[in-house]
Amino acid sequence: MLLLQVWNFKHLLLFYAVLNITLWLANSQFIDEDEDDSGEDETPEEKAERKSIEEDSYLTVDKLIAKYGYPAEVHQVTTEDGYILTMHRIRGKQGAQPFFLQHGLVDSSAGYVIMGPNVSLAYLLADNNYDVWLGNARGNRYSRNHTTLDPDGKKFWEFSWHEIGIYDLPAMIDYVLKTTGFKRLQYAGHSQGCTAFFVMCSMRPEYNKKVIMMQALAPAVYAQETEEHPYIRAINLYFNTLVGSSITEMFHNEFRFLCRMTEETERLCIEAVFGIVGRNWNEFNRKMFPVILGHYPAGVAAKQVKHFIQVIKTGKFAPYSYSTNKNMLLYKEREPPSYNLTAVTVPTYVYYSKNDLLCHPTDVEAMYADLGRPIGKYLIPQKEFNHMDFLWAINVRRLVYARMMQVLGKYKDRRNNASVYPTPKDATKPDGGDSKEVK
Repeated sequence: MLLLQVWNFKHLLLFYAVLNITLWLANSQFIDEDEDDSGEDETPEEKAERKSIEEDSYLTVDKLIAKYGYPAEVHQVTTEDGYILTMHRIRGKQGAQPFFLQHGLVDSSAGYVIMGPNVSLAYLLADNNYDVWLGNARGNRYSRNHTTLDPDGKKFWEFSWHEIGIYDLPAMIDYVLKTTGFKRLQYAGHSQGCTAFFVMCSMRPEYNKKVIMMQALAPAVYAQETEEHPYIRAINLYFNTLVGSSITEMFHNEFRFLCRMTEETERLCIEAVFGIVGRNWNEFNRKMFPVILGHYPAGVAAKQVKHFIQVIKTGKFAPYSYSTNKNMLLYKEREPPSYNLTAVTVPTYVYYSKNDLLCHPTDVEAMYADLGRPIGKYLIPQKEFNHMDFLWAINVRRLVYARMMQVLGKYKDRRNNASVYPTPKDATKPDGGDSKEVK
């Protein structure tokens, strides 16, 4: 295991070294991103597919949705503290139930559409007559705006997922409900989309009443520093350097040039991602990697990453920890108090996997036990399933979304929400257990 840690750390250093060289070459105009390096032996069908994938990598989310024949809209929402957020919408038929999707760390609304109409969750929900709303947290490429602050300034980036939970999600939820005329909506989050949701429901409990049900995909909430997280420790070391301690923004589309230079650099980039989230080549559609690179990563505040590292190192799901003096000023304690998950009374169904290096099953199950109203948990029945497979996997509809549609179907079949779901005491083994695959 020590050798694996050393190898991964060297792998990360190599990755960033090659990245820096690539960016220098790009700035020197030695790389032509539009160069057509297609093979001469391509069939017309293969060439058309490649061109379509290339186009998808550059289209904005609304244009990507419209390309595949779905009604797309763009909406702007301003938070209480002045951040201007973009929401994308796949508009449903008149009277369709609004369904809100929130992305994870370094992702955007694109995460729910980039794998196409036959795979991505947003399209599946639209096909099942939901009015789909896609959120974008402050700081990503679609929400780099503010009423007074400059995105190029330091103050703009002084936020973590705590602020996303107490400002961004409430503002977007209120906007959706006001626009649609509904009193409540359905919610699904991936990774940080769960983190921020639980912050919101614990710190602003009135929002529990505005959500019918929460579908928690790979919830990044409880975490511990294990030998499977060498990349996280490497990033933590970077934050402790002179350069790393001064950065405010991270991961804003830096990898597109590097990862598309050659087939070998593409493989290196995929392996680097697997080193963070878990390796699963069988569920990874390599043809779609250019689309992923075109939209991911989408930008994030360094403080968001630092906050997750604090959770890992301390073992506490708590607000951001500053100096002792500042903590006393903000929290009246030397260390910030943990978020109260028992205050999360939205019926919550949890989906998790064994090969998720960022959300270990033990941590997810501990979180589940502390929720105020857990209604079920589903361990994905594929041992290689990783953190990003919840969005990118070839068979994600069969492995994950089929179960989600069953859970949602209970609500559609019986509108009295209180009678459908068991109380927390009865919710330890719902639906006959954790990990039976839905056919």
